[in-house]
Amino acid sequence: MKCYYECGAKIYKIKAKKHDKVILYNINFKKHIKISHPEMTIKKIQEILENPDYVYTSSGNSTHYYYEKNFKDGTYRVVINKYKRKNTKVVVTGYKVNNEDEFTIKHVHCVYDKKTHVYYKDIERELKNDIDYFYEIFNIVE
Repeated sequence: MKCYYECGAKIYKIKAKKHDKVILYNINFKKHIKISHPEMTIKKIQEILENPDYVYTSSGNSTHYYYEKNFKDGTYRVVINKYKRKNTKVVVTGYKVNNEDEFTIKHVHCVYDKKTHVYYKDIERELKNDIDYFYEIFNIVE
């Protein structure tokens, strides 16, 4: 996580699992997240964004993304939204999920699931193996 200053405001820049540039304003952390959700830390927000178990959105058109991660003491959620700069998201809030919030409308559209996610490199490798197999069984020279 990188930290920089813009117009006197301290900003943390985090590369999230599904978004390359997510920013967290220190003022938002101190005046909202830390006060309303004291269980949240900057390190926990970073961990959730970089290594989530799930990423949800309420619809394909939604600009809000809900990153979730299960820790030993419960499930935590970080909400990000679009920012005025293109290709940048901003942290809106982060909190521990209670049983009432466990499964809601936010979970309608899953865009990332750690258990079933396949990386493009793995697909490419599998495809290369399939092509090699095809050449082998039909005695075709590359």
